[in-house]
Amino acid sequence: MTSAPHDAPDDHDSVTSAPIISSDERSAAFHAGRTPIPPKFFLLVAVVFVVLGLGGVVLERVVGTPGQTPIASPPATTTPSSLPSTTHSILGLELLPSRPAPPITLTDQRGATWRLAAQRGRVVILAFYNQTCNDICPVLGAELRSTISLLGTNAGRVDVAIVNTDPTHAAVVALPAALVRPGLIGQPTVVFLTGTLAELDAVWTHYGVEVRVGPAPTPSLHNDLLYFITADGRLHALATPFANESRKGVFSLDAASRRAFAAGVAEVADSLLP
Repeated sequence: MTSAPHDAPDDHDSVTSAPIISSDERSAAFHAGRTPIPPKFFLLVAVVFVVLGLGGVVLERVVGTPGQTPIASPPATTTPSSLPSTTHSILGLELLPSRPAPPITLTDQRGATWRLAAQRGRVVILAFYNQTCNDICPVLGAELRSTISLLGTNAGRVDVAIVNTDPTHAAVVALPAALVRPGLIGQPTVVFLTGTLAELDAVWTHYGVEVRVGPAPTPSLHNDLLYFITADGRLHALATPFANESRKGVFSLDAASRRAFAAGVAEVADSLLP
């Protein structure tokens, strides 16, 4: 969802952004082996919101970090899609030029090493949200749970990998709120992935995820992206999760939109099964 700024809607006119983790701070944190909390505020980058034509739903958008070259906004592919236009619309689906997905090596909630390269032969749905489930997690997590249900017998052939986006809560937790709250705990094909700051930062950078932190108790802020990776390990498409955010930072979405988004995710994943 990296994008240019848009005019904010009236009910989000007081949103405040947190500072980006600078390159120097990241470097220092990697060597110190700790999570960086910026010691002072830099010039704040505005976090703005745009109203989508999906029942007035508000999509969180964050301005990208200068100098990065993420894959979040690639050139449009000319490969035609067999999916209906409604699926493209509800997902904000963007077909990606086919190329190997950037490598991922992180640790799952069980403490086991998880490698994207080891998932060959399986479709991977790759999502990003906070371990503490204080961001879009309640909405997107519930949609992913519904997606698994909608896949039916094919669910066992699709992995759902959720990468932690909160550098202040990066420890491995057996029962992370990210899985417990949306009802994903115990799902055999779902993993919540975390790691050291260096490991997480490499994945964020490769996949165009921008993460900002502020002083406690402000949660980390990030853009919302969901990737589809083919059974042979290639990028296929990028979707844009969305939700309404209240003034208190609570994310929600009406049931009809959640069902439509989940159905679209299931439809794309099913279309990729060999």
